[in-house]
Amino acid sequence: MTRNIHDSFAKEWMKELLGDFGEVKVEREVSGEVRTIDIVFFPDPTLRSNLIGLGLMGKILDAPCGVEAFRNTVPAWEITNCRVKLFELIQELRRQAKQKKQQLKTIDHPFLWILTPTFSDRLQQEFCVVQKPGWGEGIYFLPRHDRTAIVAVHHLPKTLDTLWLRLFGKGEVQRGAMAELLALPPTHPYRQETLKHLTILQINFKARQNKTKEIRETMMSLSVVYEQWEKERLDQGRDEGQQIGQQIGQQIGQQQERRSMALKMLQAGAMVDFVVQVTGYTAEEVRSLPVQVGGKLSSDPQQAP
Repeated sequence: MTRNIHDSFAKEWMKELLGDFGEVKVEREVSGEVRTIDIVFFPDPTLRSNLIGLGLMGKILDAPCGVEAFRNTVPAWEITNCRVKLFELIQELRRQAKQKKQQLKTIDHPFLWILTPTFSDRLQQEFCVVQKPGWGEGIYFLPRHDRTAIVAVHHLPKTLDTLWLRLFGKGEVQRGAMAELLALPPTHPYRQETLKHLTILQINFKARQNKTKEIRETMMSLSVVYEQWEKERLDQGRDEGQQIGQQIGQQIGQQQERRSMALKMLQAGAMVDFVVQVTGYTAEEVRSLPVQVGGKLSSDPQQAP
């Protein structure tokens, strides 16, 4: 159940986050036995430069890829299973290209990124992973033809560049990332939608009947995000209400000024048609204005001398 809730958060957040940069498919089925990959992403070539705002996550998503996000440490068999799904996806894409009489180049084959909160030394040795220059700590590549890399969230440096990936961590790693997220300016382009999806994650955890110790700890961390999200929504609503109030006040002031102008013109003997042209009132509205004539009020401007 925890895995399902976390899956839902990862898929819905990344679907919304990446929608502006290219084509996102959630739970993309692959051929053979029914299997799904959490996220399959094809970046829009014209928008790739915008991915830089997502830091390391943007660098990862700069080419066609699949993403599998695990709430708990990924076991060895799941790494193998994810690789099988990737190869089935590649085969399917090659068949589709062949049907269209096109050629799918190796460079266009999707790359698989497995996100895991921790990645042990033993698993690093078993899968013969290596670190590559330019990628920094926490990114472990399998042999070249596997087209797979594992992101060990707990090994990522604590920088803004890695913030969006560290939100997939656990415990202190995730709490630290959420604190950094809250500290970002409210105008940051990805802050609000990320807070929204973390709030949904909190609500889904609350709705669960039997809560483990891990879930309760996660809920405590998310409660800060939830409270901030609610506060900002209330503040935003208050600001919008004040703006609407100011707009209404301005409109009332303009209406009063226009009415005063129309009355003065009528009292000075202006014709109804002329008042209509100047003030924008209809003829019926002008005729309904109470005009003072000889010390008496008249609702018919035509009676004015």
